[in-house]
Amino acid sequence: MKTRVAAQEIIKSQAFEPQNLSSDWFYCIRNCIDQKKPKSAILIYSRYHGNGSIGLDSIPSVLKACASLFNLCFGTALHCESIKSGVEGDVMVGTSLVDMYGKCGDIVSSRNVFDYMPERNVVTWNAMIGGYVRNGDMGSAFGLFEKMEGRTPVTWNEMIGGYGKNGDMAMARRVFESVPEGLKNVVTWTVMVDGYVRNGNMEGAEEVYEVMPERNFYVCSVMVSGYFRKGDVVRGREFFDRMRSRNLVCWNSLIAGYAQNGMSAEALDAFTNMRGERFEPDEVTIVSVLSVCAQSGMLEVGKEIHEMIVDKGIDLNEYVVNGLVDMYAKCGDLGNARLIFEGSPSINYATWNSLITGFSIHGHFKEALEFFTKMEVSGIKPDGVTILSVLSACAHGGLVEEGLEVFSKMEQYGLTANTKHYGCVVDMLGRAGKLKEAMDLVEGMPLEPNDTVLGSLLGACQIHSDTIMAEKVLELVGKLISDHRSHDDGHYVVLSNIYAACERWETAERLRAVFADKGSDIIPGCSAIT
Repeated sequence: MKTRVAAQEIIKSQAFEPQNLSSDWFYCIRNCIDQKKPKSAILIYSRYHGNGSIGLDSIPSVLKACASLFNLCFGTALHCESIKSGVEGDVMVGTSLVDMYGKCGDIVSSRNVFDYMPERNVVTWNAMIGGYVRNGDMGSAFGLFEKMEGRTPVTWNEMIGGYGKNGDMAMARRVFESVPEGLKNVVTWTVMVDGYVRNGNMEGAEEVYEVMPERNFYVCSVMVSGYFRKGDVVRGREFFDRMRSRNLVCWNSLIAGYAQNGMSAEALDAFTNMRGERFEPDEVTIVSVLSVCAQSGMLEVGKEIHEMIVDKGIDLNEYVVNGLVDMYAKCGDLGNARLIFEGSPSINYATWNSLITGFSIHGHFKEALEFFTKMEVSGIKPDGVTILSVLSACAHGGLVEEGLEVFSKMEQYGLTANTKHYGCVVDMLGRAGKLKEAMDLVEGMPLEPNDTVLGSLLGACQIHSDTIMAEKVLELVGKLISDHRSHDDGHYVVLSNIYAACERWETAERLRAVFADKGSDIIPGCSAIT
């Protein structure tokens, strides 16, 4: 007992000083895992395993930490160490290696360890099957499943959940129906319901839900989340109200559901009611409420939530940090957004996107470009949202050369430009008066230009009163209309406005008259310029 207390004190103080007994470190590392602090577990092991303070019995726990962080590099190093130390053949070490490799996506290494293990237990088999399931290889998972003796509820649940995640609900139901009666527990039923919900089949989910012998909080929250995800907020609320008792998970599903459907007032009302029933928010609750504040521009409420995070000591994980940065950025408080961003070690690509997008939409174009450059240097790969935000900043800030350079980097990052990206570049070139370059880009697009792209180019023609280029654009619009891919008379309204701006009144009126005769609802003064 004294050893465990000493280990806990080490964690609290974070003063990693070696103890006299290696068991101190064993419990210390285990406690880090239990407290969901995998980085601390790896830090302790990497600092002190070389001086004999930490025994080899800690390897399975550290491998578990590697798996939770997807840290394949350190996990592979531990594998090498276990081979040198002669403990690779231990069933717990081997099983942890199988699990670590599978969760890190190296399924080949996972199978190699599995095949060469001198001894396996049901946990080993489940880890290998789970690895295949996680990597979407249901064929290999089923092959092992058929060979496995002594299947446990975990085995059956892995297979049912795997088929559900891969969209094969017929096979998921077949496996579910085959579960021996003594092994079909509430988790098995819940996994089946979750599979239907995941695939948008709420009728199938409700059918299974209604005949469940017993229910837990989680399955109820799954049903609530499923209906909200499909936009059926009334049915989702009905399910929530049917619950005789609720826990925090249920409330989180309701609040997140309202947030996802843009129902800010309802989400905040649910948050207030949750606290009225003496449920304290966790990280999941906080992220949903911050999202509501960001959507609605409720900066003062967002600040109150920020104070709550500090007062209650809620963990500032990457999701909470991203929620705070996103809320402050969208509400226009870019100073606080930047302070939180720069003061947090928990930064992922979504957090970068939130800050860059915030700079872009609030007119801080150079800062958006500056942080994009920092993102590249940091080693975090930008995605399509990042590029779109930076291109928008360059378009509105007149940073044409910089924008074209960013656009050219998409292929370098393995990204494929969509019509939004092309529309943004066309808008950027058009605003700068480079109409020919914009037209060349449109004509060379590997995609069919849509209303957004052509509308951007037409808007630029209107700004620069270029009727010749506008008529060329209208030829492309005509092709879209003839192919029944578009029927936006607004483009012709813009062309009419361009003729009017050039004082070609007869042509402008003639164009409007033609479309008036066709019954088009043309509103005078309509413009594609934003």
